[in-house]
Amino acid sequence: MRIDCETCPVRERHCAECMVTALLQLAPLEQRLDSDERRAVDTLASAGLITAHEAMTATARIEPWRPLRSTG
Repeated sequence: MRIDCETCPVRERHCAECMVTALLQLAPLEQRLDSDERRAVDTLASAGLITAHEAMTATARIEPWRPLRSTG
């Protein structure tokens, strides 16, 4: 069986729910950039504000959910 993200019909829309993405991630709270985030990072790189290496290795970070506490 071969799994190819390049041909996935829901690529970049449902990566967060994909078991393959979960297995390949480097850190549990890091995710691949979505298309809007990738465009923003590419814009920063083309403007010279970050290096090409920084742009290529950029990841999104999921912040841990903190439950709300009620008061009163």
